[in-house]
Amino acid sequence: MNKSKDRIIMISFLLIVSATSLFLILFALRDNVIFFYSPSEVQKKFYNNEINNESLVRLGGLVLDKSLHRDKEGNIYFIITDLKKEINVLFSGILPDLFREGQGVIAQGYVEKYNLKDDNDLLENNLRLRASSVLAKHDENYMPPEVLDILEGVSTNDG
Repeated sequence: MNKSKDRIIMISFLLIVSATSLFLILFALRDNVIFFYSPSEVQKKFYNNEINNESLVRLGGLVLDKSLHRDKEGNIYFIITDLKKEINVLFSGILPDLFREGQGVIAQGYVEKYNLKDDNDLLENNLRLRASSVLAKHDENYMPPEVLDILEGVSTNDG
């Protein structure tokens, strides 16, 4: 009986230590988790106070056609849409090579509500994402230009 009691105690101890370790790891990582939202979700969560000006979010969707422009200071303004709702985006920096209107994009930054409409914002709503980074997405049919040039060169030499 002593051996089986010792095993039960040892197994219980290991389970408690494992559960505690897992809890501590998840607790430590909670600030590093950044959620990915669509414009509809951001607007809903912002107005329900689930996210605020302090919340770092990733906003994903399509760059709305004819919404991309730059101001004199080099700031880049565009609109991200999920085809239901749109959000203004302000970005200062270098855009990725794949970035263009109508293309999928993920912008990471802080959502802000402002009272005075900026002349560069195209939308009437007063929510804007102040992006710190922008990632362009591409579909599975994407092929780097260098590879495309090589393939075109091979196909013209075959014929």
